[in-house]
Amino acid sequence: MCGRFALHHPNDEIHERFSVERPLFLSEPRYNIAPTQTIGVVTPARERVGMRWGLVPRWSKDGKPFLNARGETLAEKPSFRTALQKRRVLVPMSGFYEWRTDGKLKVPLHIRLRGGALYAAAGIWEPPATPDGLPTVALITVAANALIATFHDRMPAILVPTEEAAWLDEHHPSPASLLRTYAADEMEMWTVSSRVNGVKDDDPGLVEPERRGLFG
Repeated sequence: MCGRFALHHPNDEIHERFSVERPLFLSEPRYNIAPTQTIGVVTPARERVGMRWGLVPRWSKDGKPFLNARGETLAEKPSFRTALQKRRVLVPMSGFYEWRTDGKLKVPLHIRLRGGALYAAAGIWEPPATPDGLPTVALITVAANALIATFHDRMPAILVPTEEAAWLDEHHPSPASLLRTYAADEMEMWTVSSRVNGVKDDDPGLVEPERRGLFG
């Protein structure tokens, strides 16, 4: 599962990196993006638009959002099957958070590409249930790499840059084949402040290393 992430790269860099032609959504630097909040995604039309994190199928009666969707079963699940075929987006990220158990404590870690490069996770979306609502989006997850697997079995489906266009291609014959575990040796992580546990804190200090150690 991916339950928090950060995006603090400037808008201009995001738009250049993902060839955004119509920036309909602009973001402030964020260090603690949480479920149900509005996030910016890149569509096949190379528009950057706002969607609410937590996919709600239009036929849903209880409105329960799906924050994540398992890449291995997307094509089988009624909740995600059509979105996989027709509604795929890029979700720009600077890094994401995960938690490892240390005795009775849940220790937060910040995980990113080595050197802090901007990247995209794979996402799928659903149209809003009402005319004035926002589309909703889920992050796709895959099996964790060796760096993360010691404390969690899942991670976001980070796309290789050369395959981002293929993920957005509505005519791609097998989009699920693009969902692979990202190489562990190209990522790094470290422990961070427990302040990230609360959604009210959102500042650069959340991604700064704590003294408990660096990994990767």
